[in-house]
Amino acid sequence: MHPSIELNSKFHEIPEEEYMDRVRSTQAEMAREGYDLIIAWSDSYRMSNVRWLSNYRAFDGIFPYPAIVLVPLKGDPILFVESSLTSIGAASVVKDVRGIRQDLGPVLDEYAASGNVKRVGIAGYKYMALEFWNVVQKSLPDILIEPTVIIDVLKSIKSENEIRNMKVAGYLADLGIEAIKDAAREGATEKELTKEAYLAMFANGSDTVAFDIMVQTGENSSDYYLARPTDRKLKDGDTLLIDMGCRYNGYASDMARGATFGSVSKEAQAMFDAALEAYETGFKYLRPGLTGEEASYPANEVLAKYGYIHSPGEGRGVGHGLGMDPEEELPILAPGMKSVLKENQTLAYVITLLIPGVGGLRIEDSVVIRKDGAESMTNFPYRNHW
Repeated sequence: MHPSIELNSKFHEIPEEEYMDRVRSTQAEMAREGYDLIIAWSDSYRMSNVRWLSNYRAFDGIFPYPAIVLVPLKGDPILFVESSLTSIGAASVVKDVRGIRQDLGPVLDEYAASGNVKRVGIAGYKYMALEFWNVVQKSLPDILIEPTVIIDVLKSIKSENEIRNMKVAGYLADLGIEAIKDAAREGATEKELTKEAYLAMFANGSDTVAFDIMVQTGENSSDYYLARPTDRKLKDGDTLLIDMGCRYNGYASDMARGATFGSVSKEAQAMFDAALEAYETGFKYLRPGLTGEEASYPANEVLAKYGYIHSPGEGRGVGHGLGMDPEEELPILAPGMKSVLKENQTLAYVITLLIPGVGGLRIEDSVVIRKDGAESMTNFPYRNHW
């Protein structure tokens, strides 16, 4: 076990006062930006907005179990959950818990009738279900409603309590990829290797999955940015693209490694060497004060030097936000991103190269931005020849 990792979950619990500080920080930003009310949306897949404010996570079920926190400019927040789950919601740090389908509309009607609400921000607007967007519009017909990034920005900067949880999740991801390495043999299928990773992470303390683990071999590694594991069998000369993570105490890890298996081509090895140089160059450059665009340049310049083009995925660039969700809104390290990196922001820093006919790999770590540079929270070796 890594000497800095403690797996006693009581040690990693977020104190109630920290949640209250988050609400107060949100209200302070609302006052600065002129919002009277924020509607923070989450579901079981994008849980971070509501959980960050309340420590409540929506359930995954046969139909969506949504959750909303209303944060007024003054006063206490209200948590709305599925009516059959209000007793669970009552265990959150928000004391006023109500049924989302029964009570959201009437409560918003009251805000509208008060005459004190002129501008409303939606946190999580990209994911909000149409069912509840319709309720919001109906209850607030003459009020300005718009997306807000207040919570996106605030939750991107982590406390040391949160960072400790993320380090444990990162340690567990390291164990998962170690299990894949140990199981890698000619004839092993992608599905078999993936199951070994799940077993290792859950056996050592993971609470739940963060996202679908990807183990892609051979042509599957070179042809697909993301792909679920298949029955394809590992064979000599393959490249492997492995992307994985888990959640610990509600916080996610996201890490990836490339590996070569057996006698790979010179072209594949050259691709791996260039990707690692790009990763190391870009990682050393990360620090507070850079824009997301500036932080994306060094790695891409290295790749261009060798004639490669980064395969960034839609909207991800070389880095994306990471915390309670494996992909959070901020920061994003990509051309055109003007938001500025801040101390204690957490992200997944990532390089992906896909070359059909040659191979594919991804190098990715869970990272926290410190005052003097970046600190990795995942630590599996980068050079992997199995």
